[in-house]
Amino acid sequence: MTTFWQRYYRARPWALRALVVAVLALLVLWPFIIDFYSYNARYYVGDVVGFAMITAILTISLNLCMGYGGLLSLMHTGLQLAGGYAVAAMAVRLGLSPWWGLVVAIVVGAVLAAATLLVSLRATYLYFALITLAANLLIMEVGRSSEWLGSDIGISNIPLPSVFGRDLSRASLADVSIFYWIVLGTLVLVWILQRNLVRSGVGRAAMAVRESPETAAALGIAPVRTKALLFAIAGGVAGLAGALYAMQKGFINPAVGALDNGLIFFVGLLIGGIATLEGPILGVAAVAAIDFVIRDYGPYRVLILGAVLLLTLLLVPRGIVGSWRGSRWGRPVLDDSGEAVRSSAVPDVVPRLEAAPGTVALAGIGLRKYFGGVKAVDGVDLEVLAGTVHGIIGPNGSGKSTTVSCLTGFLRLDGGRVEVFSRPAPTSAQAISRAGVTRVFQVPHLFEQVSVLDNVLTGMRSRERASWVESVLRLPRHRSEDRTHREEALELLAFAGLASRAQWPADALSHGQKRLLEVVRAVATRPRVLILDEPATGLTQDELAGLRALVTALRERGLAVVLIEHNVEFVMGLCERITVLDSGRVIAEGTPAEVRDDPAVLEAYLGAEPEGAS
Repeated sequence: MTTFWQRYYRARPWALRALVVAVLALLVLWPFIIDFYSYNARYYVGDVVGFAMITAILTISLNLCMGYGGLLSLMHTGLQLAGGYAVAAMAVRLGLSPWWGLVVAIVVGAVLAAATLLVSLRATYLYFALITLAANLLIMEVGRSSEWLGSDIGISNIPLPSVFGRDLSRASLADVSIFYWIVLGTLVLVWILQRNLVRSGVGRAAMAVRESPETAAALGIAPVRTKALLFAIAGGVAGLAGALYAMQKGFINPAVGALDNGLIFFVGLLIGGIATLEGPILGVAAVAAIDFVIRDYGPYRVLILGAVLLLTLLLVPRGIVGSWRGSRWGRPVLDDSGEAVRSSAVPDVVPRLEAAPGTVALAGIGLRKYFGGVKAVDGVDLEVLAGTVHGIIGPNGSGKSTTVSCLTGFLRLDGGRVEVFSRPAPTSAQAISRAGVTRVFQVPHLFEQVSVLDNVLTGMRSRERASWVESVLRLPRHRSEDRTHREEALELLAFAGLASRAQWPADALSHGQKRLLEVVRAVATRPRVLILDEPATGLTQDELAGLRALVTALRERGLAVVLIEHNVEFVMGLCERITVLDSGRVIAEGTPAEVRDDPAVLEAYLGAEPEGAS
């Protein structure tokens, strides 16, 4: 049964929209309102609310890389400093317009962020954070050691940008208000950039890399490229925030890059809710209000904000927005009225391959993979024909999954080679996926924090042609492509009997439905060869029937399907040929009937000696 508030917000989305409009109207009118009530309106407009909005821009940048990309950055104060130096150098040292300084600040922030990520490719979560900390300290040291940048004193008298020929001087409330509205407009645009990016293929790819780089690579997503792009975008936004900060304050010096200056946006992000669109705004608003209240307790500021952060982590560990969505009041109501009915029509998104009979789609020739003295794969030869289902079976530890990892580029071969349609296979996992070989892992690798539909759309990322700029700006090619992909994704879900669950969070599905969703997501890449590693584990009879129908449809369309499975009955009833492995070697290969009666297979599975053995 739904609660009153759940029904209220679901039935009246206009209430939330009206609240957003009201808040925006309040912010737009804030200079006039505060001028009526206070003699010190310039302080409340620029130094209080204006500064809070600049901090919110920087927090959105941190949310992009840390929340959606899983990249813990400790260099955002340094990126802010670099952006401030960029606008100061352009406006003060070179005498150019501060508007050009804003552009340069964005470029500088993006380049510094991308360079930092590229030199830390192999770093794990915490080590990456330490590298970004070192980069932050390096940026501060460059400022201190450069006389051109003012050394420890920095650069002052940074002008505000001119607007329609009017030079802003900070001397009047009108000048301060104009720059305030520029910051407000920038905040709105950056928030829209965040929303559009997160809801695009780039955002889905970034979240896929965050949750499982291996699965992302199996879907044709390049983890390094995806992280570099997201971190560069976040760096550009941070540079922009730094430029606005320098213009609003009128100066910039190395102290701006100190880590304690980043406390307010780190606390704001965690209070508002990491990896949420609204969290950075709400969190910074709350922290800015707290910071204003304790402004007369300067020596204790860090202590108080630290205590606030600790209480937040104890009471609302997922932040305001995250905790609300996880509560019984804010949790989305799952529509369970639709039945899980499978469509009988094979969707057009399933590719149709016209290959001559006997065409070898995937071949492993003399595959070898050793782990020390353990020969996990020892000279395996495997040929999978187009338009067939090829089974790989064997006892536990026989080398099935290791063989698949060798075929798909997740393990580097110690010997042998892999061919895809008689051509040498690429060496990286994502390149092999783009060549037409897609893998479903033995252990479920769903992206459980996003919807069922978004999981399938993530599988289509490698087929997207619109650039990230087109996605952020919602240009025609992106809109057309997004509409087509959503229709195709819904058709695939209907064929698997999951259409009624399209808007569900993936973690709300049953185990069997999750396994089916993984197969559907793999099919969304439009593979020529699909490798399924124990997909039938834990499925009900009805779900097994759905999996069988999907695999049969792929075979009829000319695809090659490799099925690794312990459910021997399922394999025998579906495969044309079966390869049996034991101790990393092929001990039998043939039709299901031939394999079933092979003495070596019986010995491997049952420990029975072949007839005539002494």
